[in-house]
Amino acid sequence: MKKTVIVILLFNVITACSKEKFITYHFFSLGTIIDITIQEKYAEYLPEINKYINNLSDIVLLDEKNINTAYADEKINISKETIDIYKKSIFYYNISIKYDPSSYTVSSLYGFPEGPYHIPAEKDIINAKINAGFDKLILNNDYFIKKSNLLVDFSANAKGYIVDKTVEYMKNLSIDNFIINAGGDLYISGKKNKEYFNTGIIDPDNKNTTLSIVNIENMALATSGNYERYFIDNDKYISHIFEGITYEPVNNYKSVSVIAENAEKADGFATLFYLLDINEITNYCKKFNVAVLILTNNHKIVKLCNWEKYEKL
Repeated sequence: MKKTVIVILLFNVITACSKEKFITYHFFSLGTIIDITIQEKYAEYLPEINKYINNLSDIVLLDEKNINTAYADEKINISKETIDIYKKSIFYYNISIKYDPSSYTVSSLYGFPEGPYHIPAEKDIINAKINAGFDKLILNNDYFIKKSNLLVDFSANAKGYIVDKTVEYMKNLSIDNFIINAGGDLYISGKKNKEYFNTGIIDPDNKNTTLSIVNIENMALATSGNYERYFIDNDKYISHIFEGITYEPVNNYKSVSVIAENAEKADGFATLFYLLDINEITNYCKKFNVAVLILTNNHKIVKLCNWEKYEKL
């Protein structure tokens, strides 16, 4: 259930008229480029923030590996962090079983997330679909039991979870005005010299333009899209996003963006909503108080649940 996102931060990091200088620090973690923008006076904290993110990423990736290499009915010890992510995944799964981290049992056969991509043998697809099913991964206090040879990928909300933990870590260091951009899973804390950090969602069909520019503070933005990890076979578009009923790739929209109070929530709902129809999205974004922007496959922009209130005037 890997997803890709594109956002752009629309501000000059260091300007002559700024009261305080901001710098952006880049490093690779969580399978993507992480950008952290903070006031220059806090630059000394960047290496330990980098280390903190890497440690969390290593913990979750190791747990995923241990789950995926374990045999059915084998006891699998896991971290508190992965238990938290699992419980949050169950929340989305209970809304709709289309959201299913075990869909990776099938999507991995196609070469996702990194390739090379190909159509697997039909017998392998059938066998993988039999093994898939998030309800076959059972949590018993502090360990898992698999009831089949399923595979899991928690990336649909794990990256947002790690961003949120990092936000807490940075605020404990008394850093209040910053941006964490984890490959498009974005959290903005505070402002830049009392002005918003403007954020634009790039049009995947024309990367020189934006679908929307928003002003958010102490909130998160995430996007789920089909436009970077895919391949075409006999004119069939094979997206990296698979749903948990048919365990087939879906191509419902170009992208779905969500604004929420934290990155995990924005991250998880962006993936969940990508799997649902617009009427379902409308009902759930009202119920769970998140704003949504959809780019349809015919390039129509749909704004739901007060998205407009965050847009820059």
